[in-house]
Amino acid sequence: MLEQQKTPTPRFCKTLTLIVATIFLAGITATLIQYNKLPASIPVLQSFSSEHAQFGPKIAIFYLPFIALMLFLLLQYLEIKAAYPVLRKNKPALSHTERQNGIITFCLIKNSILLYFTYSLFNDLTVALGHKRILLQWHAYLFLFVLSIIFIFGIVRGILLNKKK
Repeated sequence: MLEQQKTPTPRFCKTLTLIVATIFLAGITATLIQYNKLPASIPVLQSFSSEHAQFGPKIAIFYLPFIALMLFLLLQYLEIKAAYPVLRKNKPALSHTERQNGIITFCLIKNSILLYFTYSLFNDLTVALGHKRILLQWHAYLFLFVLSIIFIFGIVRGILLNKKK
């Protein structure tokens, strides 16, 4: 019975996820291709304010993509769960529009995080190969700002949708 009430994922979310996942796979592929060229010890933790870094084994280049993949899968699961109505005590189930708001919010957060982690992977690969870093401090701040805007947009839209009831 609840299966019939499932809210479909918007088409742009599916397209966006496909594009971002392709970019992520391109980053993983580039890392695998360049892996043999990496030195035995690579910078794994860098500061934006200085050139000092902590070093680790070259397999550490895959730590960040692994974390990104786990976050992506978790948010993908939450996005799928948001499509189904949840029975709540003393409250009606969320409307189709409210569930769609949740799906869109999870979709944007999931893809933003994966894109940032991919960008960070390219930065780590670039630095490990001895080139100048491409990820600057303001990029991290910009990412956090965009992520905050997505959160705020999702919350405000959810509140406005709830008031329309």
